[in-house]
Amino acid sequence: EEILKHNPAHVTGVDISNELLNIAKSRFPNVEFKRMDMTAMDFPDSTFDFIHSSLAFHYAKDWDALCSELYRVLKKDGGLLFSTHHPDYWSRKTPTGNSYTNERGITLTEHTALLPGDVSIIYYNHPNTDSICEAFTHAGFKIEKSFAPQVIEVDANLLPEQDKEGYTKLKVENAQTPLFYLVKAII
Repeated sequence: EEILKHNPAHVTGVDISNELLNIAKSRFPNVEFKRMDMTAMDFPDSTFDFIHSSLAFHYAKDWDALCSELYRVLKKDGGLLFSTHHPDYWSRKTPTGNSYTNERGITLTEHTALLPGDVSIIYYNHPNTDSICEAFTHAGFKIEKSFAPQVIEVDANLLPEQDKEGYTKLKVENAQTPLFYLVKAII
């Protein structure tokens, strides 16, 4: 929705889940959606001016393949903006015991989680934020900025009573150990 406010000439969305694509199509009928794996996309080289991803890359266990593919489909002077799990927070979750080590020796731990509706997911956690940025620089990207966002400041008195305690707890926890990590990069 936010991207469409900038009136881009064309927007393409990618997901591996038919169910999520159907939801997206119903909400954004003017966007082209494709079912494919983000580590092996079916687009020609240099297709996109800009790539945005919000909390999706941590589902890829091989970030070298992911970054290489993103670099391939992005035009020269193109931009990338993404958010992912912050390793400091998510590494505190119990791994499933599995891990994935790429050809360069970077190891990601595998985690499973159960979402509402009994949806089981698998995600992969980096050892630290440096390994996230290094995966992109290895692929050829230049990191312009990376940071852990803070919880937005709101007047807790304006929140419904049942949300006040949760907001305060989230704000304190995120200040100590951030939940997410954002990166802006260019080719």
